[in-house]
Amino acid sequence: MIDVVSDTPREETTPYLNCAIIGLGGLFAGVTGPLLSNFVPLLVRQALGDHRTLIGLVMAIDNVLLLLLVPWAGAASDRATRRGAGRLPIVLGGFVLAAAGMALFPFSVSFGVAGVIAAIVVLYGGINIQRSPVQALIADLVPSRYRSFATGSVTFQMCVGAIVFLMLGRILGMRTAFLVGSITVLAIAATFRVALREPVASPRAVDAGTAETVETETVETVETTFRSLGGAVWTALSGELPGMRAVFAATFLVQLTFQTFTTWFSLHGTERFGVRPEDVTIGFIAWAMGGVFGALPAGVAGVRIGRRNAMLLGLAVMTVALVALHFVTSFTVVAALLALVSAAWTFPTVNAYPLFVEPVPPARRGVLAALFLLSMALGGAIGDPLNGSLFDLFGSYRFMFLLMSIYSALAFVVVSQVRER
Repeated sequence: MIDVVSDTPREETTPYLNCAIIGLGGLFAGVTGPLLSNFVPLLVRQALGDHRTLIGLVMAIDNVLLLLLVPWAGAASDRATRRGAGRLPIVLGGFVLAAAGMALFPFSVSFGVAGVIAAIVVLYGGINIQRSPVQALIADLVPSRYRSFATGSVTFQMCVGAIVFLMLGRILGMRTAFLVGSITVLAIAATFRVALREPVASPRAVDAGTAETVETETVETVETTFRSLGGAVWTALSGELPGMRAVFAATFLVQLTFQTFTTWFSLHGTERFGVRPEDVTIGFIAWAMGGVFGALPAGVAGVRIGRRNAMLLGLAVMTVALVALHFVTSFTVVAALLALVSAAWTFPTVNAYPLFVEPVPPARRGVLAALFLLSMALGGAIGDPLNGSLFDLFGSYRFMFLLMSIYSALAFVVVSQVRER
């Protein structure tokens, strides 16, 4: 059992086992994400028919729950930590709720639209409840120096889980894959419950890597209300915690780059190379494989050369490779370069959160982790309409990789302004 009894984890031991267990939070995302992306829209259409507006409204429930529950759960976990209960009960509750939703979802269409909506609320409710507390747990349970390795473990297990469960979905079919996913989520919850023990944090406790205590800690900052999120936004924008604005902006730009690829690559590939939509999936597989191979080295790089330097290295390679992608003519070469871009993408992705959370005192980690996650969601929300407008302006998807290179280059400039402690 991993036993941490002080406000900050001990620096003198290398917590690789701890990092591996925390990384199961990434496996949770890898289990749930691909299955939901592939099958939920189909089940919603089966329940509603080809009423596209209604389908869109039902699918938007996920985003509504994200905006409501991610900040609420982050603030609630801060409050629970101050009271000595810790974040883990909230995380476990989210896991169990998501497992129940996954087990029930394939059968929900039998109960019509109401059954599908109820299953969506249960499933996505569980997913969004655990998000910000899991992020905060990384900082609570892993010493500052090794947090990049912990987030590397999260990203690695997420990519592996995505590949495995996409294959299971094709081999076993939807219902069996969802049931296996539900059992896997329960196994992750059981592992967290048995293997993790949270530190007992005092209200004034600070992270091991933080040089000074933030004296503005008040009860209001951890109240389970959206005033906490407002305070977190002000903290990020006002510069109260050094470097937070820059990392916030860089995270937004990195997510914007990723969102551009995931949304528009199919259209770009079919237009540019004249290949079948089925063949374009090779590019997505290449991206997933690049994530698998890059995640753990990205974490090691963050430990060895520093998070800021690791992020800059990844963003520089991304930018160069994305420019090269604009000019290559072979789809095989495109797939190889996409794997390289993805491996480089893991470097800022893995190291951004440890850099973001470094100056944050323990009693505020939940709500600020929620802010970090919402900055990523903002990149997705803004990216699709922005890029769509630009493609309309150009009259083509041909410039997609150049757009991505601009976003990653801007992220490089932003991160270069950060001074890591």
